[in-house]
Amino acid sequence: MYVLAFDRDWTVDMNPHPHREAVPLAWVRYWAHEAKHEVWAIGNQDLVEEADIPGTVESVRQRDGHIDALGEQDEYGYYEWWPEREQRLQILAELFPDADGHIVVDDLDLSHVDRWEHYHAWDFVEEVRQGNLGVSPPASTDLAPDGGFGSEDEVRNVLAEGYVFELTHQADDEQRTHLVTHFEPKRPSMTPLKGPPAFWFETVGSDERFSVRLPEIEALHPVPYERLADPFAGAAFAAVRERIEDESASVDEGTLRTMLSDAAGDDTSVDRREALRLAMTTVEHRDDTRKVAVETVFAWLADEPTTIDRAALEALHDAAMAEAAVLKPYVTELATHASDEWTGQTAATRCLMEIAEADPGSVLDAVPALEAAATAETDATQSYAVYALSCIAETHPEAVSPAVPALTEAIQSENETTQTNALAALGKIASNYPDTAEPIVDELAGLLGDDAKRVRNNAVGLLTDLAQEHPAVVIEHADQIAGRLDDDNIQARVNASIALQRAGEADPAAIRAQQEQLAAALEDPSPDVRANVCILIGNANGDVPIETLEELKESDPDETVRERAAWAVSRLR
Repeated sequence: MYVLAFDRDWTVDMNPHPHREAVPLAWVRYWAHEAKHEVWAIGNQDLVEEADIPGTVESVRQRDGHIDALGEQDEYGYYEWWPEREQRLQILAELFPDADGHIVVDDLDLSHVDRWEHYHAWDFVEEVRQGNLGVSPPASTDLAPDGGFGSEDEVRNVLAEGYVFELTHQADDEQRTHLVTHFEPKRPSMTPLKGPPAFWFETVGSDERFSVRLPEIEALHPVPYERLADPFAGAAFAAVRERIEDESASVDEGTLRTMLSDAAGDDTSVDRREALRLAMTTVEHRDDTRKVAVETVFAWLADEPTTIDRAALEALHDAAMAEAAVLKPYVTELATHASDEWTGQTAATRCLMEIAEADPGSVLDAVPALEAAATAETDATQSYAVYALSCIAETHPEAVSPAVPALTEAIQSENETTQTNALAALGKIASNYPDTAEPIVDELAGLLGDDAKRVRNNAVGLLTDLAQEHPAVVIEHADQIAGRLDDDNIQARVNASIALQRAGEADPAAIRAQQEQLAAALEDPSPDVRANVCILIGNANGDVPIETLEELKESDPDETVRERAAWAVSRLR
């Protein structure tokens, strides 16, 4: 039995790294519920419900028999105390000391934690596939639905994989199997009333349309087009698509372009829908026809959105990764899809993110759409939008400045990466337009006690920048900033000392009130912190024993510290 500890964001495939492979959620569930390993959520606790596995609260309960150590929950569900990620791993190691191994999968480097073997998601997936670890990937039969699907998302994931499906479901107390296509109802009257989610299908070769509720779906599988006879599928398209997948260079470019260009016919044509699948395959495998393939996909997306659009937009994301310039002419269309919360919003936002990373100036018109996506309920959508805004802010901070309220909301996300990127974007804006960030000083101060060191560090760093222009506002949070002088992150301690130094001129008394933290910081391992605190004490006439400063003046190994200690002594005498 292994103990497997998983982060969620940029680790498991509900919110994967934008450029790396993630651990499939199905694997996590399999190891927890079928393979009987100990599988725990140590990062974003949304994974507890998504994978039906225990998390940090349960680990504390199993260790102590209660969760008193966490304290009370506030109105947002946050506990008074929450263990650092390293502590969460230590608790699990204590609970399962005799395990065959302890493996943590996280985008943060946790290789320094005793007894734990750390992997990034993409490395972990490869090691599992190569059979180099004591845990094995589930066989495909282990992942098959047992008597139906457990959630609406599971059904939609299958629907995103094709167009024609073999559907088995219960109807009138009997089991029925059909070849079907899926569609979204265009009229509200076609939408089922309250109850379990329902999906609409059309029987291939007839006009019969019907809906099936989630509990009634027993099996749903994409059907290869080569299994279908004319006229119900585009056999020619299917043959070309198969050849592209098997040998991408073997199909004549002219034939491909003709077939793709002819795809603008009747939107009910199965041939046209197969052409979309062909276009998506071409995007992935053929550079020479990528442009016309993208044109075909956008011609389809001009129609009323359907579930298949999500798969199409995901193909466009692949195009953006391979050649971001091919999507530049469609920034307006992508922005439209990214503005509204629907099944394709995440994929459209992801496309804009790839374009923004390659050429920030080309997506300036999409900033309002990215601002809207940055406040989406879907974590992945928010993460992609915030990263895109941070890319744009690097060279065009003025264009992103209207999105400060959305970025301010994003720094409260439970996703550490989203928080970090939002802070980075705000920092780039504030560096050029300090007044735009001045109203969010309170929110930044509230992050100084965050569990994530990157978040704490970026927050105190941004306060350091703001203290240059708005010292009187920043110094109001002197207590919280001084609390970072004993942070385990050296850069956070350095930034805190600089922030206090810059803001302290506005209220020296607020600095003098931090006597205990300042005295302790004179023994900091970092010479930068020691030197900055000497300046702080001298400027504010701090109540710190002069003998301590004189000792630094005489014996500190760093020349700058000795000089600044001497200056502080001269100020206090």
